[in-house]
Amino acid sequence: MDSAQTDPRRVTLTLPGIRSLTILELARACAIANVRTTDAQRLIRALGSPAGADPAELVRGTELAYALALQLERRRDPALTWDQAQTWDLVFDLDAGDPIADAEARAAVEASIATGLPPDVAGQLTLAQAEAYGEHAGAARRAT
Repeated sequence: MDSAQTDPRRVTLTLPGIRSLTILELARACAIANVRTTDAQRLIRALGSPAGADPAELVRGTELAYALALQLERRRDPALTWDQAQTWDLVFDLDAGDPIADAEARAAVEASIATGLPPDVAGQLTLAQAEAYGEHAGAARRAT
């Protein structure tokens, strides 16, 4: 057996990556890390500015970060395990946002509210279709 250690897998956790998680992926990560979903955002924020954070909170936030990274990496390889994830060289890049993804999310939700369609469907509407929905809704309001 070879006693040489292999380098740990390097995984970068980004804010846009975290924000791309589905509600179910977030729930899974929180369950793995034993963190309430209501605490997740605060714990991740603490990792971005650890200087004044409580050490116990940093540990919980770090465990959550590994669990979040696991959920993102499982999109590529569903067979990955929590034990494997804990060996990764996890790099945090929590400063940069993704204004395009943020704009897409807002537009899909706004279209969903306006049409009653699910956000993933409403976000795929053409401008002409969205205008037609708006005209129909306006006509319906005027008729009442």
